[in-house]
Amino acid sequence: MTAPLTEEHDAVVTVTTVAREQIRPITSVVVDGEVHRLGQQRDFRRHPVLSAFLPDSGRPSFAWVRLRDGEELAVHRHPTPSMILVCRGTVRLTGETERSLAEGDVVCVPAGRLHGFRTDPGQEFHGLSVQFEGMGLYEDEFAPRAVFGAAGPAVTGAPRNGRTAPEPLAGLEALNDALAERHIRNDLFDLLRGGRLGRDPRMRDRFVRALHVWSCHFQRMLLARQAVCADPVLRQEYEEHLREEFGHDRLLRDRYGISGEVDDPVLEAACTWFVAQMYQLDEAQKIVTVHMVVETSGHLFGAAAADAFGRDAADDDFFTLHATADDEHREIGRHRLATLPSSEFPRLLAACRRAWDQIDLVHNRIAAWTVEGP
Repeated sequence: MTAPLTEEHDAVVTVTTVAREQIRPITSVVVDGEVHRLGQQRDFRRHPVLSAFLPDSGRPSFAWVRLRDGEELAVHRHPTPSMILVCRGTVRLTGETERSLAEGDVVCVPAGRLHGFRTDPGQEFHGLSVQFEGMGLYEDEFAPRAVFGAAGPAVTGAPRNGRTAPEPLAGLEALNDALAERHIRNDLFDLLRGGRLGRDPRMRDRFVRALHVWSCHFQRMLLARQAVCADPVLRQEYEEHLREEFGHDRLLRDRYGISGEVDDPVLEAACTWFVAQMYQLDEAQKIVTVHMVVETSGHLFGAAAADAFGRDAADDDFFTLHATADDEHREIGRHRLATLPSSEFPRLLAACRRAWDQIDLVHNRIAAWTVEGP
């Protein structure tokens, strides 16, 4: 369980743990108007407990990094020395020095030196990036301390399955990241951060009952998509996803003793929208709706709710499960999007915006029902 900060959020008052998935990730930055993919980067100072614990004097910075399945962090340089520890997997160091790295290897990068990292298709790399002066390289994702492309053209999309993602897909992913950033400021996240659910058992009961409505509709959404999918490759991926998610509504109901239905026509309508989309959208739009939007929302929500409820080490904890599993589910179907021509992306951008607006509506209605009740 993660121990809370003091009320002023200025000190850690007991031995405290922070799970990797609790640190808010970013997957891209914009430098000189171009989107650069990072794989996944979790700067420790984006978590309030870690930020309060790390000293400002000398100001070291730490970030979890991850690349997988042929992803690449393009060659770049930054104004501060950096140390990268390979914690798991393998990765190829690129730039001025070309070398294969394995678990336990340490890379020391002097300030201003060109370097990058690339995984092979099907491989994965988890590492720790450490700087010993100034801000972290991507601590402020809107003002990254990195210059890309000094050794050739900048990579604008994350390579997947050994191929660089087209620029339109990078733009779609950048929009998704921006709307996810907006999403964590909605009413439900404010409620989770405020601590009221931990202090008020009646409000806590209303919250899980309202959440159960969305959980049931999520199951129906996946079942509907599976029922109408005609593509054999996607159908197999969807089946595996459905198998991993199946029964989570019952898990939530049984774990928190939910009894009785929430009678809220607005919440019901907002949730039903996602089920209806599985009969109306094409497969690319469904991938955007389910995996770029809903699963990203689920990952962010799971981490925030696990903090609010007290992170449970049990394998069947509903919130901890979604904080971890949904991180992987976000990648399903991206290989299909990478094959689409640029003419397809305007409607995918529109689908992305609509789905984020709708999941915000679902979250805000759950928050309202939690606070106001029937």
